[in-house]
Amino acid sequence: MARVPNMRVLGIFFVSILSYVVACDHATKPNTKAAKSAPPITIAVSNTPLSAPFFIAEKMGYFTENNLKVELVRFDGGVKCFDALINKEVDFATASETVVMFNSFQRTDFSVLASFVESDNDVKLLSLTPEKYRQFDHLAGARLGIIKGSASEFFLDSLLIMYNKTHLPITRVYLTSTQLMPALLDNQVDIISAWEPLGYNISEQIEQSPEIINSRGLYHLSFNLIGLKQSKVDTNRKLALLKAISDATIYIHKHPKQSQELLSQVLEIPSSQLEYSWADYTFRLSLSNALFSNIQTQSQWAIDNQLVPKENRVDFRQIFDRQLLETFNNKEAGW
Repeated sequence: MARVPNMRVLGIFFVSILSYVVACDHATKPNTKAAKSAPPITIAVSNTPLSAPFFIAEKMGYFTENNLKVELVRFDGGVKCFDALINKEVDFATASETVVMFNSFQRTDFSVLASFVESDNDVKLLSLTPEKYRQFDHLAGARLGIIKGSASEFFLDSLLIMYNKTHLPITRVYLTSTQLMPALLDNQVDIISAWEPLGYNISEQIEQSPEIINSRGLYHLSFNLIGLKQSKVDTNRKLALLKAISDATIYIHKHPKQSQELLSQVLEIPSSQLEYSWADYTFRLSLSNALFSNIQTQSQWAIDNQLVPKENRVDFRQIFDRQLLETFNNKEAGW
């Protein structure tokens, strides 16, 4: 006669199996409750269309979808964003590669997690009388308004080297970013080396393009996500942050008009200003060799012009967190 199984034993067995399955399933899913109870991630972002992925991620709910609470703290410019990070006012910051380069001579306790936008036409030489300077020899004797030790000055020097005009007698007038356009309009300078939206703003003042030459492709500006190496934000939440930014860049590519309308509202700028330079932006998550090379070139320029101490030069591989982005890309590819 077949032996009838003990029902009590079977019951315990099935309960054990069920408990194991539930435990495994729970272990493979993000701890949503824990994520929501964690303190908000604070990010210093620059008040510019270059920060579009962060504003889009906030407004479209991509931070929430990735179980994150994020607070965007807005500043005027990447330098102020970086300072907020170093002063531990925020967890992350956005800044250009030039800001990264200059600060690398002072400290290496930060990491570039990813670049999220590039532009090869953001910095330009601008004038109210651009036709006067179409030929570079005509720059002789001109007063050029620039921001000392910034992409503004690097761009000018790159042009002079490229066109073999470093010998030209020009007067450099060092100004702050907020002084550039007033100085040009008030005839204190003849030309300014500046980034957008000053090109757009000046084009609203005159009937022609204020750009002196077509310099597209000469200088690649990037904006990057930066964090401290010793961070209270763990790797899982960093990966979730990259996912939210990636989702936002996908939205930008699929819905450019809607993205511009949203940014127009967030930044309180006319949509025509966004249309003026939107085609110049490439939104994507990367840490390319081109970015690495660009920072190295800028660092040599800074050393040559005695803007930084040569002995403090570092290996930039120390401040690029390639492992985090590689892990994210592998997860996205399902590897």
